Amino acid sequence: MKRVALSLMLLTLAASGFSQKSNVRKAENALMDPVDLNSAKTNIEAAMQNPETSKMEKTYYVAGNVYSKFYETEETKRLKQESFSQAVKDENLVKAIDAYAKAGELGMLPDEKGKVKPKYQKDVKRNLEQYGKYLINEGLISYNDKNYKQAVNLWSKYLEVPSYPVMAGMGLEKDTLYNEIKYYVVDAANRVPELKSVAIKSMEELRDAGYKEENMYEWLASEYKETNQMDKYVANLQNGMKKFPKNQYLMGSLINYYIENKKENEAIAYLDEAVKNDPKNAQYLAVKGNLLMSMQKFDDAVAAYNQAIAVDPNSAAAYSGLGIVYVTKAEDINDKASSIRDNKKYNAERKRAKEEFEKAIPYLEKAKNLDPKDLSNLRVLRAAYLRTDKGAEYSKIDAEIKALENK
Repeated sequence: MKRVALSLMLLTLAASGFSQKSNVRKAENALMDPVDLNSAKTNIEAAMQNPETSKMEKTYYVAGNVYSKFYETEETKRLKQESFSQAVKDENLVKAIDAYAKAGELGMLPDEKGKVKPKYQKDVKRNLEQYGKYLINEGLISYNDKNYKQAVNLWSKYLEVPSYPVMAGMGLEKDTLYNEIKYYVVDAANRVPELKSVAIKSMEELRDAGYKEENMYEWLASEYKETNQMDKYVANLQNGMKKFPKNQYLMGSLINYYIENKKENEAIAYLDEAVKNDPKNAQYLAVKGNLLMSMQKFDDAVAAYNQAIAVDPNSAAAYSGLGIVYVTKAEDINDKASSIRDNKKYNAERKRAKEEFEKAIPYLEKAKNLDPKDLSNLRVLRAAYLRTDKGAEYSKIDAEIKALENK
């Protein structure tokens, strides 16, 4: 009885394996005229789930053919302006890509004799390349429909294709289209908050690949700062400045970072480098003057502002900066004078402060003529008029300031 039971069990197992291989053949046959896509799908998916046929190269090659046929059927409807389903198109195109990739992977494995004998590799490569490119158009359709998440999914799948083992050596990732699509991924992913990390990763890859590199340094600086990745933010700015030393956005961002974090010496070092690379940029010199003034290095600040004016005689920022230097010195003198008990010495210091305010006025007025709507400069000028007892001038500029503030 035991022998009979064992024989029956072996017979049952053999029949099961034969049935599943039969499913692959049935699916393959269902793709021939007359085509029966539903039958093909039912049979191939049964084979893909069976432990024996799920490891067969042919199973997934046929699956790729089945899914691609579903995709093509819907695409034909679209071209004929008949009713079709974009969701069905997208789903089956992605399934076809995955199935062909799996077929390629299994075909590269050694058989029971240790030999690698792929049967469908040539067709798999051709189909992956062909249907991979279809993902581009389908992604564009989703993008135009404002379905940005789906666009990212489809374009990301396209970008995966060159990484499949079966596609090694084909150089698809070197195609200019490859980086262009990654650039589209950045655009689409940036429109979906939860895909921010995808956008950043794609930007990093494009930057490192040298594609629109300067733009990527700028964009990544913004993204790193927004997501509070400050180590990456600073490193990106520093590396960007090495490659694009005249980029004002990168330089300005780096200098602002150092200023905000009380690293004045580092900021000045980068400003000096910026001036060296772009000696006719008065803005850098004016910013250097502002920084030196904040460090109370007034003489050095005056020198920087004068250098900026020599480069650009119409630099309102430099003239305003010079005026503020003298106003700051004057206020400092007044502050210290308030603690002087000797009336004679007190009056002498107040007089000295007034002289500094007087020195500031011509520079502040020049800045006002160059930029009459700079409220910061106007307010300093108003204070200087007040401190020098210029009542008429004070009243006039006070009215101008209030008019601007009420706009």
